[in-house]
Amino acid sequence: MILHSRILGKGMPILVFHGLFGSGDNWISFAEKFSQTYQVHLLDIRNHGKSFISEKMDYDLISEDILKYINYYHIIHPILIGHSMGGRAVMKFSINYPSIPKKIIIVDIGPRSYSSTYHKKIIQVLKNVDFDILKTRKDLDSFLKHFISSPEIRSFFSKCTYRKKDEKLAFRFFLRGIENNYSYLIQQEIKGGNFDNPALFLRGEYSDYLIPQDFFRIQKLFTNAKIVLIEKANHWIHVDNPIDFYREVSDFLSET
Repeated sequence: MILHSRILGKGMPILVFHGLFGSGDNWISFAEKFSQTYQVHLLDIRNHGKSFISEKMDYDLISEDILKYINYYHIIHPILIGHSMGGRAVMKFSINYPSIPKKIIIVDIGPRSYSSTYHKKIIQVLKNVDFDILKTRKDLDSFLKHFISSPEIRSFFSKCTYRKKDEKLAFRFFLRGIENNYSYLIQQEIKGGNFDNPALFLRGEYSDYLIPQDFFRIQKLFTNAKIVLIEKANHWIHVDNPIDFYREVSDFLSET
């Protein structure tokens, strides 16, 4: 099965991979900007968006999904961009298949093992969402407000919904598939090889997902890596500070 995608523009291919619970549509503003010069592929990772669902989900399987996608569309030496979970997928793919990506961009995530406590609580909340009762996104926000204080996070989950044929809301992600594999996705360290082509790691000033203690591990795996701080940004760098984010990405893409 081939991952679902939305493709905009023509030119050198850029493949974009979203974070946990998200979809390629989270990156539509990026695609609209960069599709003036590049061909931007907004992919949905398995169990997310409109891609296929699966009880199995790990970074080796996701790497195989990416390889199948690249071969299906006959893409030569793409640039890969990944945020959070998508960044870990890009790291694993570039280590597994180092001759394929021309460059990679990793947004606010590292290769180390992460704690799974926070999102496990989120998953339990999402499992209690009853769309037979919650008829609108406003209803969903009111329900989530009891458990999630951040309006930005609640808004994110509201945007992860769609209306089925019976007009009921539903999440775009396959929660059971995510839950069953969540600990692996978060806790498994990315390792097992090297990627020597250019790599850009962007970290948010207010985020603790990518910290100075990660730099040695990054530079050991990614021998041509550059790590850049984006000021006034948390984990969603591309949303919090798009001006600096776009500038850094543009400069990196234009480097020969």
